Amino acid sequence: MIKGLDRFQTKAEALIFVRENVQGCISAERYLQEHVPKESYYQKKIMDYVKIAYPDAFVWKEAAGEYSRQGIPDVSAVIYGRYYGFEVKRPYFGKLSKIQEQTIRQIRAAGGIAGVCIFPEDAERLIQEGLKRGGNFDEKIDEETAAEGRKRKSV
Repeated sequence: MIKGLDRFQTKAEALIFVRENVQGCISAERYLQEHVPKESYYQKKIMDYVKIAYPDAFVWKEAAGEYSRQGIPDVSAVIYGRYYGFEVKRPYFGKLSKIQEQTIRQIRAAGGIAGVCIFPEDAERLIQEGLKRGGNFDEKIDEETAAEGRKRKSV
């Protein structure tokens, strides 16, 4: 496997690289599909990173099943009393479902931090977002998130 194949800014850049550098490659798209690691690889990288960078954190991976069908993020953590949900996607191929988008909005409306991650540095950006908020869970939230929270409360 070509090291760093998952680190191009766009899928198009990765495809160009494969076409130019992999001899005997019939389909660059297929090559990428077969050689970019699966989502579980990135989940483990993120979990390992959080455990090392935040040793007091409680970190767990969502098991496949009922909760994953409800859009619960793949990796979750509680760091300094705040919930973080990391929806891990595979580079170039991973897409959020509507239920995952909605769940991320609901977590944010409830005061947690959630978002899409591929690499540990993506998870760190979300963690830093939460740390900047500090312990004030009554802060203002954006209007879309607030509306989502009001809609849930009225049901």
